[in-house]
Amino acid sequence: MNIKANPNATNSEMDAKTIIKKANLTRDQEREVYQQFVEIVVDGMDMKTLVALVTDQLNDYYEDCSSVELKEEIDNYDEGLYNELVDNVTNETVMDINNTGGKY
Repeated sequence: MNIKANPNATNSEMDAKTIIKKANLTRDQEREVYQQFVEIVVDGMDMKTLVALVTDQLNDYYEDCSSVELKEEIDNYDEGLYNELVDNVTNETVMDINNTGGKY
């Protein structure tokens, strides 16, 4: 059986026959390509998606920090905040369900 290519090929048929070659980019050119792509992806995100992405990335980052590194990161953000956060997680909070201002 002798099969010949369609001499009047459509664009999609021509595209399917095109051999995709990897561009020989320098590392700087490749970086420029992905930075442009990142801008396009980020521009297409809504605020809820951006917040979720950043939250996930920061949680992953801080998860990998040692205790010392975590304290340094938090202290660099706001001195004294680490102690406040530790206090929040180590002390029981008494709920004032009677709205008495903490008086019983």
